[in-house]
Amino acid sequence: MTSNEAFEKVKQGSLAHSLIKLGRLVNEQGIQNARQLFGLPKLSLAHLELFPHIDFCGTTVGEIAKRKGVSKQAVSKLVGQMIDMDILYMSDAEDDKRKKLVHFYTEGPRAIQMGFKALESVDEGLKEIIKSEEYELLLALLNQLLARFQEWDQI
Repeated sequence: MTSNEAFEKVKQGSLAHSLIKLGRLVNEQGIQNARQLFGLPKLSLAHLELFPHIDFCGTTVGEIAKRKGVSKQAVSKLVGQMIDMDILYMSDAEDDKRKKLVHFYTEGPRAIQMGFKALESVDEGLKEIIKSEEYELLLALLNQLLARFQEWDQI
């Protein structure tokens, strides 16, 4: 067995590697579906990664950068692109007119529902690949793993 074959065998025997690879592929498919569903051909993972850091009542670029752990310059560039795509807009903060708040154009729960439409289409594709019973079992097992990892994260 060559070293390349041994390496491939190790990768194929690793649940963690398979989950990471599958997660990346599902993520890419979800982004592609979101681009088509919302007519946003320039939407990228970098844009989507900002979403959880933006409060529905508005968040400053500096606060988004702090939450995400990146520079304000990087966030400013992405926010500007998302403003151009009509995903976000900026407004003056009520308490300090010098501060600008970043907001979603679509309000709170509606924005989340729209995002889940893209995920639902990925789920439908997964259901076409594996049987319904296997899908439900896999989903239950992954939810158990997620719950356990989230417990560890809080320790």
